Amino acid sequence: MTTTSPIQPRYRLADHVRACHVDGQVILLDLQRGKYIGMGGPLLAELSSQILGWPTASTASTGRTPDDEVHRGISELRRQHLLVAGSSAPLAEIDIASPLETLAESGEALASERRWRGLASIACSSFVAARWLKRDSLATIASNVSQLRPSQIGTAASCPSADLRRAVSSYHRLRPLIMTSQDKCLHDSLTLVRFLATRSLYPRWVIGVRTRPFAAHSWVQAGSTVLNDLHERVRGFTPILVV
Repeated sequence: MTTTSPIQPRYRLADHVRACHVDGQVILLDLQRGKYIGMGGPLLAELSSQILGWPTASTASTGRTPDDEVHRGISELRRQHLLVAGSSAPLAEIDIASPLETLAESGEALASERRWRGLASIACSSFVAARWLKRDSLATIASNVSQLRPSQIGTAASCPSADLRRAVSSYHRLRPLIMTSQDKCLHDSLTLVRFLATRSLYPRWVIGVRTRPFAAHSWVQAGSTVLNDLHERVRGFTPILVV
């Protein structure tokens, strides 16, 4: 009896591309261009046998020759530089826990010296975050955020420590003196991540997406605790980038 070996994927997602499956669609995030691409239909399952890391499972026979529609889909993804040839493993994604809690603010009063140090740190972090967003791609920003964490520190998610809770509470109390309510979620999240890194605290920066209608949102999370938003809100978004 002859057995047929499964066809090995011929392509993988490029290193600057992230993907997730949401409501029957695959959403791709091109970090170099800061662009989201949505795909739907039966083509999605077919692509899983051709593309390593594709976020939907194949429901079709992997032994048959891909049809013209699959070829056109792959050609279009390659044209947009979203795929690369080869079956080497793509960059490993860091898992993020489902958001279950919103960090409650502490009522601890800040001493005058700590208050001014905190204001200066937030102002500096806000300036750096704004500069990143103005001049850098999301790919570069993701690298910048990753480099904030010392290499000897592991990447496993953990619950917020007492130090993290105090630092985030301080950030929320002082933030209105530096930033306005109109500052967007991406700028706020990057500011918070950098502010916390100055205190040797390293939660996760997350970008999530939703459909119907399409929207993208950014937040900061430690374990299952959301640090700068309501967990009920962010649960409506599927993470596509976790740093």
